[in-house]
Amino acid sequence: MSDPFLNSNASSALIASTDAVSVAKNPYEYRYAGKGSLESAHVPAHSRSVSVSQPTGSLQWNSNIDLPVLKAGYLENAFVKIVVSNSTGANMYANPNVMNLMVERLDLITQGKVVCGSQPFGRACLVSNKPYSIKKNLEKALNLKADDTSAIAVGSSYTAYVPCCWFCFDSPELNFNTSFVEPLVCRCKLSASNTYQATSATGDVAAAWTLTSVELIHVFRRLPVEMEQKAISENFGSGEALVKVGYDLIEESTTKTLSAAVSQSVSHTIETNRCLSKLWVAVDSGEGDLSNLIDNHGSYLALSNIKVEANGQTLFDVDGDFVQYCMGSDMDSTNSAFGVGNHHDTSFEHTSNIYCVDFSLGKEPSKLSNAISARELNSFKITATTSASVAVGATQTSARLRVCLQSPMLLSIASASGRISTSLSS
Repeated sequence: MSDPFLNSNASSALIASTDAVSVAKNPYEYRYAGKGSLESAHVPAHSRSVSVSQPTGSLQWNSNIDLPVLKAGYLENAFVKIVVSNSTGANMYANPNVMNLMVERLDLITQGKVVCGSQPFGRACLVSNKPYSIKKNLEKALNLKADDTSAIAVGSSYTAYVPCCWFCFDSPELNFNTSFVEPLVCRCKLSASNTYQATSATGDVAAAWTLTSVELIHVFRRLPVEMEQKAISENFGSGEALVKVGYDLIEESTTKTLSAAVSQSVSHTIETNRCLSKLWVAVDSGEGDLSNLIDNHGSYLALSNIKVEANGQTLFDVDGDFVQYCMGSDMDSTNSAFGVGNHHDTSFEHTSNIYCVDFSLGKEPSKLSNAISARELNSFKITATTSASVAVGATQTSARLRVCLQSPMLLSIASASGRISTSLSS
C-alpha cells in the first residue's frame, strides 16, 4: 500500500526546495581552536540589549496597533507588553486566559507584506511544548490564571508580556539583522474591549477594560561594527539573495453540536493546501456556552483518541495519552528544546491538553527536515475524541476542534536592498 504522506512529499516543490537550502551562517562568528587553548570555543565580545518601541498611532480596541521594530542589530526575541485596568467603577471578572486571548494577531510586517504571525491558540501550542522551566516562565509572562472566580477590584490593572512567537527567534541563523534588512513592523490586532470580561461571576453582562499601554519590547544581539560588516559581506557579498527556511502558524477549526456529555468525536478536514511539519490538536472546553463571557474559552478538554486520515487511508489512530507522552521524544539531542512536551503539568488549562503530532525528522527549526503537502492529499481529516473521564458542562452544547499547523516556507533576503520575500507554494 502506498504511503500518502511520502507521495505528498515527492510531489511538493516546496519540500524539495527546503531540503536543498543550506542553513545560513551563524552571525555570531564562533571560532574554534585546539583543546586547551584560549580560543577553543570563543564567541567574540558582543552586546545583548533590550529596547522598547512605542505605537505609531493611537491605542484603540478592536483595531491594529503598529509598533516599529528598531534597527539595533540581530533581532533575537520580542514581546508585546500590554497593560489594562478596571475603570468601570465596580468589580469585574475576567476569563483566566484573557491577556493572551485579547491579542488576536501579532504579525511581522515589511513593506506591507506579512512575513509571519501568531494567534492566541498558536501561541498556546508553542508554549505548551516548551521545556518545563521555559513553559512556566511564559505562563507567568502571559499572566494566566488558574480560574475566573476572583474579582478584579476597581483600579486594579493586569500586565502581560505576550511573546510574538515568530520563527525568526528559534535559532541564531534565523535572526533578522535589522541593520541590513528593510524596516520591520509588529502589527498588534486587539479584540473588542469587553470580549472576555463581565460584571459578575455569572459572566452574562459584559464589562470593558481600559487600555493603558501597548509597547514592543525586543531583545537584540549586536556585534562590533567590523564583525557585523563581515557577516553581511559573507552572507550577501555574492550578489545572490540569502535563502532561509522559516514557518508560519495556520489555525483552522470545526464546531460540532454535542449529543452526550462524554466521549464526543469531532472531526476537521484540513482546508489549507500548504505544507505542514507539525500539527497541534485541541478541543475548546468553553466553546458551547458563548453567553458566558468569562467561561474558559481557551481551555481544552482531555482527549482519549486522535485519528489522522488521508486518501482513504488511516495514517494513525492512537490513544491521546500516547500522543501526549510518547510522540514528543527527543530525536535530536542538540536541539532538545524544540521537542519537549509537558503534559504532566496541568497548572494552567490554557497550555494543557494540546496534543502535538510531529511529522518532521529533526527538531531544529532553521532546517525543517521532512514535511507533508496537504495539497497532494484528499480528505486530509483529523478526528479527536474527548476523554470519557471528562464530563462536558451542562450549559455547553458544542465543542470546537482546533488545529494549528506549522507550515514551512522559503524566505529570501535580497543582497542589494535587504528586501524580504516569502514563498508559500506547496
